[in-house]
Amino acid sequence: MSQFKDSIAQTNVQFPIETVIEPIAGENYGRAVIFLPLSLAAENLPGVTTPEAGKLYVLNSSNYGVVTGAGLKKWLIPFFTSAQAGVVGAAIFDDTKDAETNLLADVYEKFKMYGYFKFGFSTTEYNNLQVALCNLCAADTLYSRLWVGTSDANVLTKTSLLVTALNAADGAYRLIYNPDSNINPALAQLGSSLSKVNATGTPVGNSVDMAGFNTIGASGADDDEGKPLNLTVTEKAALDDQKIGYDTWVGDGTENVVTEGSLYSNGDSVGAEWVKAYITYMCKVRTANYMARMNVFRNNQSYQAILLILQDVVSGFVAMGRLADFVITAPNFRDLPKSGDKITVPDAWRANYIDDLREVAVYGTLYLTMPTR
Repeated sequence: MSQFKDSIAQTNVQFPIETVIEPIAGENYGRAVIFLPLSLAAENLPGVTTPEAGKLYVLNSSNYGVVTGAGLKKWLIPFFTSAQAGVVGAAIFDDTKDAETNLLADVYEKFKMYGYFKFGFSTTEYNNLQVALCNLCAADTLYSRLWVGTSDANVLTKTSLLVTALNAADGAYRLIYNPDSNINPALAQLGSSLSKVNATGTPVGNSVDMAGFNTIGASGADDDEGKPLNLTVTEKAALDDQKIGYDTWVGDGTENVVTEGSLYSNGDSVGAEWVKAYITYMCKVRTANYMARMNVFRNNQSYQAILLILQDVVSGFVAMGRLADFVITAPNFRDLPKSGDKITVPDAWRANYIDDLREVAVYGTLYLTMPTR
């Protein structure tokens, strides 16, 4: 390379390239936000000189090791071990008695669009933070879903105060149990879900359970050697009845577990709600972009363009096998409800959500030919 200095190649030939950072619509559906009380911020964000309420600190696999500490770092290790390209926002809210601004509701409203998956960081099993977040997310299910991890063994006997309080809140939540109090099993599992890009160009639609990962152990009690066992049949039944997820060894000789349970507390499918919210959001954004162009009128041309936007957004989920039997059922433009400047489509499309493979039973018959004596 010594000949390159002051050569014709260096001085007479130019290929300037401009770097442009473009926002990506829908990337919030592949992110998590952890709401962190100001009273716990200093020990959990030691890499931040003075953590401030009302601010969001962006954490990734490159910086979280030096930025975070204490319990928050323990939460994030399993997440970033799986989702090395993932991003988590740590949103600080003021939990002091005299605070009037930057309270949880203020900070939630400010950063709710940053990440679809919401978590509340606390050092106790039961507190008002999870309940407050549950109520806030209830009003924003298109943009927010509350995931909670717990190590409270009372869930096994259906006597958990946390579950009782969350069930009395306004919204639905996803709860995953693991007795290891150093981790958040819900966040660990989310890291696995966000670890791969699929045919949609995003991780949206990936498995939210029954996919192996090795960053945490099973949800049962420890054996004599200190290794966690699987839950018993009775314990699993108690959690299933409450729609609480848990971790089970795959059983293939590896350290892989799967999270069993993919329902929110109200019975909705976690995966289907994720896909539905993303499709709705992307169609809203892309259609708004189309409407904002010059000379877009209420006519069949615009109508067909909007339907093409819908088809394009949904097609990625069809290609990956998450949706099947996708059909555009929208009527002809001339049959739409009449309106001066609106397009209202009463029944635009339908598809079937295809769930993950959970159980296999293959039956056969073994014939033995008995030797004659």
